Amino acid sequence: MTLFSTNYVSNRDCAIESINGKTSFALIYVKLKDSKWNEGGQNTKDDLDFLERTVSSQRGSIEWYRVYEDEFVIILDIQEASKIIKEITLNDGMVVQSLLVENRQLPALHYLRQVSNRSENAVFKDGLDIKEFSTVFQPILHKNNQLSFEALMRWNSKDLGIITPNVFIPILDREGLLINLTKKIINDVVAILNKYKQIVYITINLTASLVKDITWLLEHLESINFNENRRIAFELTEESLASIEVRDNLKRIRERGHLLFIDDFGTGYSNFQYLATFNFDGVKLDRVFMGEQTNKKVIVLLSKFIKALDLKFIIEGVERFDQFSFLLETKYDAIQGYYISQPLKQIELDNFITRMNLGLLKKI
Repeated sequence: MTLFSTNYVSNRDCAIESINGKTSFALIYVKLKDSKWNEGGQNTKDDLDFLERTVSSQRGSIEWYRVYEDEFVIILDIQEASKIIKEITLNDGMVVQSLLVENRQLPALHYLRQVSNRSENAVFKDGLDIKEFSTVFQPILHKNNQLSFEALMRWNSKDLGIITPNVFIPILDREGLLINLTKKIINDVVAILNKYKQIVYITINLTASLVKDITWLLEHLESINFNENRRIAFELTEESLASIEVRDNLKRIRERGHLLFIDDFGTGYSNFQYLATFNFDGVKLDRVFMGEQTNKKVIVLLSKFIKALDLKFIIEGVERFDQFSFLLETKYDAIQGYYISQPLKQIELDNFITRMNLGLLKKI
């Protein structure tokens, strides 16, 4: 790809395609200072000649793209990056920034934005538009055919496209950006609970960082003017329970009347210890138990144990009738999964609940 190509859109597309095909790579962003490209300035020509000579002299796999009038992106192997960065920065007429990516998880556009004078932190804090996030609701169907839901977050970024929760939640959590989004979910949950009085409860996921200091949560729950606290439930994974100070925080949440569930139960090493240490209202059996190699006796024994502790037992990941029929001998309280429904947008809830009221949902 020549440095002088003026088809910037095509160049950017080629750069994105290249990055999306790589797991590890180095990105070098180069911007010409005081560019006079349109006027054909001699300084600009000299800088371009210098950049092309420098890039062309490198060994190994290297690509370069002119992504705007005076901006260039160089893509190469990580081990080759330091040498070319050192050479390019010798030219005072260029702004040079670099980024080393050892395990790509996000779409290419994220890294292009990041290297062009924006740290990862700035990308999310400056570019995070809460309107891009939406709340969906996956039904939890109780044995008595009452209905609850789990509230889940979705992100459709105008720049990055659809980002899956397993990718964006750890990053937003690390950057301290989940609090405002969780407040948004709580607000969406309250609106749904006010509209549909037949919903037993809606669960909201809390990460380890969100329960480390719950001042924000208690203040927000007080501010929403919703008194049916038992209808707002919270799910916590084993990771969230690792620090001892969490016990007092969860006690304060439960004292307000909120239900607490252990999520992904059965996948960690300390689940039974946590049942003895914390006061929970129930557990959600991890979807892995619905896999092809599941031992029916294990689920039956787990259900008897959980019910002996007077806890609710919810089974996740039920996707087919044969999985559901597999559970008939199990002492469960509710099931969740595609056998009942995929996660629903708010506008889809009316139809689903109407079907429930008409007795058209699957009976369990």
